[in-house]
Amino acid sequence: MKLKEVLKTSGKSGRIKIERKSVPIDKLDSMLNYQRDIDMAFVEEKSRNDVFRESEVSVVLVSVRSDGSMKVCDGQHTIAILKRRGYTMVQCELRYGLTEQEENDWFNIENTKRRGQSRKRTLTAQINGTYENNKNEQDFNNCVKSLGFKLDIYGEESGNDFRIGCPAKLLGIYKEYIRNEKKEEFIECLDIVKSCFNGDPVSLHWSFLRGMFDFYETYLNEFHRKRLIEVLSRENIRDIKKDAESDIRTKKTSIKYAKLFVEKYNYKLPKKKQLKMSKLDD
Repeated sequence: MKLKEVLKTSGKSGRIKIERKSVPIDKLDSMLNYQRDIDMAFVEEKSRNDVFRESEVSVVLVSVRSDGSMKVCDGQHTIAILKRRGYTMVQCELRYGLTEQEENDWFNIENTKRRGQSRKRTLTAQINGTYENNKNEQDFNNCVKSLGFKLDIYGEESGNDFRIGCPAKLLGIYKEYIRNEKKEEFIECLDIVKSCFNGDPVSLHWSFLRGMFDFYETYLNEFHRKRLIEVLSRENIRDIKKDAESDIRTKKTSIKYAKLFVEKYNYKLPKKKQLKMSKLDD
């Protein structure tokens, strides 16, 4: 397959050049360390004589860096299939002049067009992409880092403490708060989680975090931060998790946690100072 295309330019000041041509397979490298692993069962199936069609082979998308290295943005499975079939060349779309941030944008766009990708991969690409195209994701990452947390994404430092295990879902909450001009409230709620549980991984799973946001939103103008932190920081977090899991009456898992936070908060308080549990059922 030989395709010749007039060189095109795009981007700011025409600095990005695009070219289509056949490239030796052994010159191609993975662009990002969080690209998905090769599904060898898929490769074997698509390589079979009765399945493979040369006319249906997709063009491989490649970023050519200033040092001449060729990084595959999309097409690793195509390459694996062709290698299995004995090919040494592959038709590529080459892009010259991309920054690494723009490579991440390209990876994110192309890899969500035709197939499902793990949210961990696409969020990693967005956080490492251009700020212009990924403002919310990068602001979100900076926000949680400013509080001492880290997201469960590729390339983040190791260790489970302070690692948010549900970054995509928490990003959804963040975006909702930003739309409603309540960023400070988002920060305060996360800071309460940190102050109560000191980055314990259990507190950073979705149901637990969502439960704290349910509590926070329901009792925003009623609870006292100092008391909440005092009572919850004394609790064994695994006991909280166990009690939530044993609640068979409450359907929504996050509300199970929110109710436990109310229960702990109300303990030994005069009735007139207690939070009304029934508000969580409204």
